[in-house]
Amino acid sequence: MKKYFYRLLLSTVLLLSFGCSTKQLDITPDGRISLDEVFSNAKMTESYLNSCYAYPNYGGTEYFFFAALGGLEDCFFDSDYTEGLVAAQWYNGQLTADNDLLGNGDTGTWNGHMWSRYWTGIRKCNVFLNNIATAPVVDEANRGRFKAEVTVLRDWYLFQLSRKYGPMPMMTAPFALDFDFSTLKRPTFQEVADFISADMDQAIATPELPWRLTSSSERGRMTKAIAITLKSQAQLYAASPLHNAAKDQTRWVKARDYAKDAVTKLKAQGFELYYKPALGDLSYYDYFVNQQDLNQTPTDRETIYEPWGNKATDNGLMWHINSFPTNTYQFKAGSCPTQELVDAFDMQASGLPVIDPVTRYQDNDHLIPNYVAASGYDANNPYVGRDPRFYATVIHNGAYQPGVKKTVWTYVGGSDGIRTNSRKFTFTGYYTCKYFDRNAPGSVSAGGYWKQMRFAELYLNWAEAENEVNGPTADVYSAIKVIRDRAGMPNIKAGITSKDEMRAYIQKERMTEFAFEEQRFWDVRRWRILDKTDKLVTGMSIIKTGETYTYNRIVVGTRSSWSDKFLLFPIPSSESAIMGPEWQNPGW
Repeated sequence: MKKYFYRLLLSTVLLLSFGCSTKQLDITPDGRISLDEVFSNAKMTESYLNSCYAYPNYGGTEYFFFAALGGLEDCFFDSDYTEGLVAAQWYNGQLTADNDLLGNGDTGTWNGHMWSRYWTGIRKCNVFLNNIATAPVVDEANRGRFKAEVTVLRDWYLFQLSRKYGPMPMMTAPFALDFDFSTLKRPTFQEVADFISADMDQAIATPELPWRLTSSSERGRMTKAIAITLKSQAQLYAASPLHNAAKDQTRWVKARDYAKDAVTKLKAQGFELYYKPALGDLSYYDYFVNQQDLNQTPTDRETIYEPWGNKATDNGLMWHINSFPTNTYQFKAGSCPTQELVDAFDMQASGLPVIDPVTRYQDNDHLIPNYVAASGYDANNPYVGRDPRFYATVIHNGAYQPGVKKTVWTYVGGSDGIRTNSRKFTFTGYYTCKYFDRNAPGSVSAGGYWKQMRFAELYLNWAEAENEVNGPTADVYSAIKVIRDRAGMPNIKAGITSKDEMRAYIQKERMTEFAFEEQRFWDVRRWRILDKTDKLVTGMSIIKTGETYTYNRIVVGTRSSWSDKFLLFPIPSSESAIMGPEWQNPGW
């Protein structure tokens, strides 16, 4: 009897997550108004639509304790390691089916387990989509838009779940109460991508759904631009090694075509990379400290999806929790760049890499780099003449911060030097400056704005997929050139003929362009290179003698979350108990 009650309880939980068609369970959150009543009132119909948006994790500082996902990548090391929180647990390999280390956050938008939250979001979207055809609406012109945007939102939830846990069922209607979950079959990621593609094509074809938002009151709503980007993302994952063991080239052709089509259509709609001629190379830095201006003639034509909110309450915390000790407003150092990330930024004059992107290091500890002799890099002056994106991302020894009128000193004994017994100091010899305004006088409000999707991603999706289809063609070079032009960088070296070598250059470009944007965490998984990137990270210990600095590479920490089982997260054990053991991911 106890076992039967347990399974019945879990089934009820899963039904509530996936969706239920019974009148007893089809109620609004307050438990008093039936769905029939909701969808017989125009204002309540729109309120229900708004509630469908209540479940995303918007990224940034959403993890415990006000942490960033970047701190779990090889690009960063989280100074909260000293407190035994998410970073320490992740580095120690403590992820389990009953302990999702990314499941608990600190801000109001992200408290709870992604599995239950996103399935609840899908259920609510499906309830809305199953009722909108006959529900009254305040303005009849909105009916088509509502259906299209909720379809995009539902598939956005589906993609997030599938990226984290592996391909998930494509649900278009609530489950019946007596549904037999043993009959539920797991799809392939290609089937998920095809489902998303068909849905997104319908959304894009909906006249009422806008390509971009033009009013700040609509911030965070789904658009055609989000739909076409989501279509590209899903197919890129379906084509990647993690979900394409057979190396099916037709998947890469689709990924290439979807990305190219997205770039073409978005350019026709006025999308372009953010650039201010007066700022030049600083445009990349400036982009992340300004909120997207939603109007008919925006300055920011790059952002595709920027969640609702403002920098003081959402990601403005960057200045507070990813900063340096001599900043009065600092609470902790947060996610500090690693030497691996620093090494990935090229030299500006030559455009060449500091270290070879293919071989990278001569030793397993990453202490002996394979330097590119022709790059112009000087190991005795390592922070001179680098890619402008380096200075927009990394605070290094001797970097002046004009807003607070301080120079950051990370050498041994310096005011901001390495200390391994305090969350306020770096472990790596670097601090993060992306997403906060270094020109501001210093406060929580000096933080930047989270960019969930941006146009630059589609160029690099296109370059990656084209290389996998045809090798280093002119299209690959052209797509990468757009990204590097904005940054004030020469294009990557000419004459690459090997698909493998170009792949290494593209992966490096994504590493630098999207640093601290939650791309790298998932990229190394879909590429199946986690065992090559996440075993350890390094930093730079600097010794000052008079006015001379000596630079010594050091191992900052080893990690235990790099084996193949960490390529996908475990499905919560309570859910796999219902769905069947075959649903649990390998190794868990």
